[in-house]
Amino acid sequence: MKIFDVNLSTGRWPFRRLPQENLADLDAAVAKAGISGGLVRSLDAPFSLNINEENERLLEVCRPFTHLIAVPAVRPDFGLWRQITGDFAVLHPNYHSYSLLADETLEMVETLLNRKIIPLIVIREEDERGQHPLCKVPPVPADEINQLAAKFPDKPFIVLNAIFEYMNLTEPNIYLDFSFFESFPALKNPVEKLGCKRILFGSHAPFFCISAAKSKLSYDKLKFEDIEDITHKNMERILNER
Repeated sequence: MKIFDVNLSTGRWPFRRLPQENLADLDAAVAKAGISGGLVRSLDAPFSLNINEENERLLEVCRPFTHLIAVPAVRPDFGLWRQITGDFAVLHPNYHSYSLLADETLEMVETLLNRKIIPLIVIREEDERGQHPLCKVPPVPADEINQLAAKFPDKPFIVLNAIFEYMNLTEPNIYLDFSFFESFPALKNPVEKLGCKRILFGSHAPFFCISAAKSKLSYDKLKFEDIEDITHKNMERILNER
């Protein structure tokens, strides 16, 4: 089965040690799990004052792993986003303290979309219940994401780490990875409410185990074609239709 993981990270998370922080170790876990490729973002970028430096480091680290795609971080108050190339860019509005609806953010997002760069919006990196008590970072408001997506209805937005049961992401051009879908079976409610066309395979490794993500595909109401949509065809469709 072909599986493309939209939610992989590498780097040093400041609050706790993670397994497979090193990309070579993460790649070994990815290969063992039968993942054919994926998107990788920097765990250093959310806290960095120089995300361009982190983007360059990420690109260099990913270079030997041709099946893993380095996704640069962007922020509206750091003008180097205008130099970003590729198919994806990741946004951390909560860690970088900006609104998705601010004029400068809308300018950045519109420019990226016009260049066919797909925004990945990270709602959270870790469960708020597990955050350091002096470093609480709230999730990105779902209403802001909905309003942003509504301004560009023909363009795709990928949202990472949404807890489905508590996030009312309604716009049809919003796609969700399932790493934080927590109910059991994890895909029951999302599939019933969204169908399979808006759900993407995302493990959130190395925070979470890749095997836990794969186990979510065992939901007995999924047909083979549904699993194919979630594991890779939805992403292929997004790239072809952006």
